[in-house]
Amino acid sequence: MPTAVRLAEERNPVILENLQSFKAAQDSLGSDFATWWPVLSFNFNFGNYNQNSYYNYAGANSGIDTSIYSEYGASASELPSYLFARSYTSSFLQGVQTLDLNWKIYDPARQPQIWKGKYLVKEAGSDYIISRRDYALQTQQAYVRLQKFLASILTSEQLVENDLLLLNLAKSRKKLGVSSELDVAKQLTVLRTDQVNLVNSKSDSMVAQAELAALLNDPKASTIKPSEALSPLGSWQESLDKTIESALDYRQIIVKNLSIAQQNELQAQIDLAIYRPTIELVNSLYWTKNLGFPSSGSPWIIETGRSDLWNSESVIQVTLTGFDGGRARMDASASRKRAKSAQAAAQQSINSVIEEVREYFSESVEGREAVIVASQRVQAASTALKLQSLRFNAGYGTITDVVQSQQDLTQAVESYISQLSNYNLALVNLSRASGLSFAEDSNLIQQVGNPLSELGLTSILRRAQSSFDSDR
Repeated sequence: MPTAVRLAEERNPVILENLQSFKAAQDSLGSDFATWWPVLSFNFNFGNYNQNSYYNYAGANSGIDTSIYSEYGASASELPSYLFARSYTSSFLQGVQTLDLNWKIYDPARQPQIWKGKYLVKEAGSDYIISRRDYALQTQQAYVRLQKFLASILTSEQLVENDLLLLNLAKSRKKLGVSSELDVAKQLTVLRTDQVNLVNSKSDSMVAQAELAALLNDPKASTIKPSEALSPLGSWQESLDKTIESALDYRQIIVKNLSIAQQNELQAQIDLAIYRPTIELVNSLYWTKNLGFPSSGSPWIIETGRSDLWNSESVIQVTLTGFDGGRARMDASASRKRAKSAQAAAQQSINSVIEEVREYFSESVEGREAVIVASQRVQAASTALKLQSLRFNAGYGTITDVVQSQQDLTQAVESYISQLSNYNLALVNLSRASGLSFAEDSNLIQQVGNPLSELGLTSILRRAQSSFDSDR
């Protein structure tokens, strides 16, 4: 069982999913802490820029009204041609670089956000621990159920073998005239009942194998077999009060709900932070360099033009929201109500933990005695069947006595397997609920023994049948 639990923790995809979520929450907390640092960013653009503009009146490019020349008696042919240019062409290379340094000196939402991130990490950690513990419990439960059904298969096979021997005995006695067809029919009914139980046990074992394989993330379900047979796991040694006290400290569901409550309280502070000023230091450096022909011809550009533009700023920026229609206040109110809801859920989880511990504690304490009594019942029923079989073979008693003994043994075996598996499940459930562990109990194992190993009638009936045949 410990090996199965270890494999489930290593392989189960749900546990791995919660582990990654926990690590993601840790990274998000690191991101929240990073808001204390200034943000440095650099941007660089470089490329070729072309422009071609056309105007529907002369002199648009020069910006000079050519009519003033005619006032002084100058003709159009005497004026420079570029004054009448209607088109403008430019082609140049430009590089733009910006360097920004922004630092939020004071952010009212920053500290609550960091604390909220811490509680999110705690919640994710609780989810991971809960998934590990839950799947460990489910693995233990599936392991015990598989042990139960395999034990049912073995005992059902022995009971069917007994039924076949007794059926042959009844048929032999019928041939001798000392039994009737009714005796054979009764014996056949018992045989069919135990055969049905055997088929059901095989079917249930396949389902249990598939369940355990899914928990172990192993596709080969049919190859999974418990290394131990069904037997008492131990007994519970701790008192009820100590078990409850340990459970309240151990259960992560309580921690999770309290973390959710704290997250919502902090979210209310974050929501209201909008009404408080945010102070940010803004530094920016802007540099533009041009290479090319930024205009058309003489007289502005004779050779390749170059230009540099530098611009820098350093300011304190204060941001404050004075009115938003009450939206932030309503959001904060909703967060506080969710916090109260989470606190109520935490209290309910405390009550549920105590209730679970009391239930499993009772089952483990009372179940111990039930297992001992059920074992004694199997031993008594097995002895009774052997004696009734010998009496019937010797000509004493009736087939009804044998059939009743067979049915008593079948019921005793079913009860013992059920009581023992329920007792083991109570122990693993109580261990999961409290964080404590059950202890080995050699005295219990000695009292219970191995009653399922003494069910067969093969040896005594064959000896009796041989004696009966020789006397005949």
